[in-house]
Amino acid sequence: MSKFGKIKRQHGRIEGLDKLLDRIVRDCPHVLRVVPGRMGRKQGRTPERLKVQYETPGGRGKPCGLKCIYTRAGSWQEVFLICGDTPGAHRWMQEQGIVET
Repeated sequence: MSKFGKIKRQHGRIEGLDKLLDRIVRDCPHVLRVVPGRMGRKQGRTPERLKVQYETPGGRGKPCGLKCIYTRAGSWQEVFLICGDTPGAHRWMQEQGIVET
């Protein structure tokens, strides 16, 4: 494990994201590591939510994780979830009501 633990903390994160990411890495058996990505602003007030955009490709055509977008109060941030079992992680987050179905 790196010096930053399961969540890469070098990059900034928008308000509310840390609590959600801590829950995912603590409770989801399929998520190995979380890497927050780019942030941006959008007009209007967007509801707080995490949406899976797509599975990230790995070796031999198998997915190695999920690219998600977290939105809250006019801001958005990319979140990359590195998974041991990508479909299992996606299914777990849907069952927990963390991502939209």
